[in-house]
Amino acid sequence: MASASLIATAFALIMLIITAYFLVGVVLTTAQIVSYAQTDQVNQQELRLRTSLSINSANISEGNLTMEIENTGSTIIEDFDYIDMYTVNSSTNPPIYYSMGAGSWSIVTINPDIINPGLLDPDEVMQVNITYTGDAPIWAKMATPNGISVSAYI
Repeated sequence: MASASLIATAFALIMLIITAYFLVGVVLTTAQIVSYAQTDQVNQQELRLRTSLSINSANISEGNLTMEIENTGSTIIEDFDYIDMYTVNSSTNPPIYYSMGAGSWSIVTINPDIINPGLLDPDEVMQVNITYTGDAPIWAKMATPNGISVSAYI
């Protein structure tokens, strides 16, 4: 009988050690994931702090709004597919959303596009064209993928 009690105690201790090992592994993995998430959040906030844009000019012609947007920050603007454009005209209350593409908004030029061609580097000016229908816009806004936006009355 004494050997059965000894075996049961040894089995219980082994199970306790395995459970403790598993729980420690879960805690360490969770701490690592939280640490990575905090690092990503800090990096995103730093990127937002270094991003700044300004609308230098805006011109309206029949069905087209052309704007010159300057990168006044120190961050390179890329991922143009994820940039959102909005306009408001005198007859619409909510802003009208434009995604990038034909018949919506497009990049005409980036000047002087010498360093990192195709990207909006600091101190470069991007000319964009928004194709609209209906009344002419009186306000326009551009929002970058990292949440920074610039807007102006036209």
